[in-house]
Amino acid sequence: MASLQEEVRDVCKLADAVLDNPTTPISELERNILTWAVIIGGPIFGPTIIRWLIKNKIEKIEREEKERMLREVICKQQAVIRRLNKELEENRRLHKQNKQEIKNLKEMNKMLEECIKKLKAA
Repeated sequence: MASLQEEVRDVCKLADAVLDNPTTPISELERNILTWAVIIGGPIFGPTIIRWLIKNKIEKIEREEKERMLREVICKQQAVIRRLNKELEENRRLHKQNKQEIKNLKEMNKMLEECIKKLKAA
């Protein structure tokens, strides 16, 4: 029979194998791990400890995936906010430019109206 250290090492290797294939259903993982547990760990580790190891590894993977997705969503939100701020600034610039153009056109219209009045009077 293998020593306790070798059995622990084998179970840890098996848990690492779970990390390599996180998309496999838990029930299938448990079945595979339990089969290996009987072979390498027998009554020392038992199915309960193996399930606990698997559950902890899977929860860690799921937590890391959720955190990754949250960071990705936040990054996309920040990109949208930057784009909206850029467009807002552009719209403000265009609004200011349009106001000036309207002011210039009104002044030009007044000048042309005065020219028309002078031409009619002459």
